[in-house]
Amino acid sequence: MKKTQRFKRLAITLTGAVALVGASLVGVSGLTPQASASESTYLIGTGISDVTGAIAENGAFGYASHQEMKGLQQRVYAHAFIVADQVTGKRVVYVSVDTGGIFNAVRVRVLDKLKAMYPGLYDEGNVMIGITHSHVSPAGTSTDKLYEIAAEDKTLHGFSQQVLDITVDGIVNAISKAHNNLEPGTIEMKRTNVHGITRNRSLAAYLQNDDVGKYDDSVETTMDQLEFTSAAGEKLGVFNWFSTHATSFPMHWDLYSADSKGYAEYLYEQKFGTDPNQDKTFVAAFPASGTGDMVPVAGNSASTPDFMGTPDDYYNAEKHGQEQFDASWQLWNSPGDTVKGAVDYRGRYVQFKNYVVKAAYTEGAGDQKLCVPARGYSFAAGGENGPSGIPGIYEGMTRDNFSVRDVINKVDQSSLGGLVRFAFASISWVGNDPCQAEKPVLLPDGKWGWASTVEPVQLLRIGNVAIVGVPTETGTMGVRHLRESVERILAPLGVEKVIFSGAANDYAGYVSTREEYAAQHYEGASTEFGPYELSALQQEVDGLAQSMVDGTAVSNDAWPNVSTRGKINRPGVVLDDKPWRQKFGQVLVQPLEQYQPGDTAKAVFRGAHPKNNLRVGGTFLKVQRQAEDGTWQDYLTDRDWDTSYRWEREGASYSRTTVEWRIRQGTPAGTYRLVQDGDWKNGWNHRIIPYEGISNPFTVN
Repeated sequence: MKKTQRFKRLAITLTGAVALVGASLVGVSGLTPQASASESTYLIGTGISDVTGAIAENGAFGYASHQEMKGLQQRVYAHAFIVADQVTGKRVVYVSVDTGGIFNAVRVRVLDKLKAMYPGLYDEGNVMIGITHSHVSPAGTSTDKLYEIAAEDKTLHGFSQQVLDITVDGIVNAISKAHNNLEPGTIEMKRTNVHGITRNRSLAAYLQNDDVGKYDDSVETTMDQLEFTSAAGEKLGVFNWFSTHATSFPMHWDLYSADSKGYAEYLYEQKFGTDPNQDKTFVAAFPASGTGDMVPVAGNSASTPDFMGTPDDYYNAEKHGQEQFDASWQLWNSPGDTVKGAVDYRGRYVQFKNYVVKAAYTEGAGDQKLCVPARGYSFAAGGENGPSGIPGIYEGMTRDNFSVRDVINKVDQSSLGGLVRFAFASISWVGNDPCQAEKPVLLPDGKWGWASTVEPVQLLRIGNVAIVGVPTETGTMGVRHLRESVERILAPLGVEKVIFSGAANDYAGYVSTREEYAAQHYEGASTEFGPYELSALQQEVDGLAQSMVDGTAVSNDAWPNVSTRGKINRPGVVLDDKPWRQKFGQVLVQPLEQYQPGDTAKAVFRGAHPKNNLRVGGTFLKVQRQAEDGTWQDYLTDRDWDTSYRWEREGASYSRTTVEWRIRQGTPAGTYRLVQDGDWKNGWNHRIIPYEGISNPFTVN
């Protein structure tokens, strides 16, 4: 038996007891001596799984604009890697999910399933879940009222058990694949700085920081990359962290997508032939590092004028995705540093209610308590890449300058603006909280019990690299402060680089520096726990790092409440119907007979509701190409970037479905057709019955 096969079989059969006691694998019959912690060979595994969920009549999390989604532009996935120390048995897991936010309700359920499947191996200490922060991905997975509201569709439903279950199962499946794929291998760490593709949307607030002179750019430009290669030389995956908002598709967009980071992932997948339905395949992930005040220069079509992209949001998303991929691909083809050393981890749930920030972290303000969570007036304005357009509300509204008549700022002195400010002031007086300092409270979500006060912080170490995860959207300066502090503390362990993973393990709004908070732009107004929240996070991650250096344990303050009791789902599909002369899958509008690259081929079908069968790991559409022998072969599916599936309701129970193919330059000339696969629900016996619709052939020249 080959040595790599022996290692893989051993990794798969490790028991939880062995991992818990840190038993050495040296001396197991039939094995050669193992690598020491100072060497570079680990057990590594990667995995990917579909987490797309319900793609119609469901909300999206990100813009809080009552988006009701009507189809799919690109499937979304969970991407996982596991690294295990061959000496101690310790292991760490990182998962990147193509979604707007991971919530406590998701992570706790993932951990519960992992603990049942792999006793003693995976828990809140060593499993970190990050996100790409796509604002147009399936929503409805939070049990916190505030984020249910943010995920609401047009019927005001913001919770979906169906999407929650699919998300949890997909993450667990990705981790399980990575677990089963464990084999000896090496990891390379690469870092560069990428300039000119992001910009600071709250520059005025950023410039209030007293240490801006230390840095060359007003945005965090660090790009970090981990590359995984088996001992046999097989490329297993790449994980790339870069600070930006995945908001290339705007707030009026109604097709689910992984946005620009999904496009960057897709470009890697095309190069390496990724097949998410295989147990083992190449995995590419582009999780968010910081988001906070950083947005794409490419913009989107619904930004404020100074941040506007082109009217073509496909172009905007591709441009920013291509920029990230190009920088990553340049790293891929450059030498890196081999990751060496022990695997370790620390993680805990922190109770932020009545949390005390020590004087060492408050810049001379003495000990400070965190505030009851609340959002400020400028939160209602939205960011430049997703403005709300509410009259009379704008960024920079503080307790000192707030005026119904706007006689101080003189931004909007209109009668309508004054009326809106008066209405907001009348509503929010009950939420005023001196603890929130400069923030005039608009939404006292903490007092109303709408937001969790129990939040996760985490630190993973893989040799000379560490990953720090906090549950907030962290701005440029916050990312720098947190990362640099942890790097200093972990230096005695030989840690040379710290990767920052933002909005990890839960979503708790934004966090800004004390100076930025005082300016009360969108980010400061969205910093829930008040002016010293970043200080609290600094105190916590520093504590994790010091615990790692000292070899001491950490414990949870509390456990989040993730009950779904009382949560109301949007009513499901009652039945699917059709005109009596038609059949499901019938083509209502045929494509043209001929297209050129750059055109969009389109066909409309008599379809059914996509919630009848989410087709996890499957597809709602196919673009098929005719082979020389006359057979039809699948060319593209709904996981491919250039296709779209759109669903529309007709009357009470009819559905029209549209398949689109944006024909890219370089598409091979030939004969093609469009296929729509779906399932309809019989109203008499409630059976779910599959159907297929096939368009007329057409040529691409």
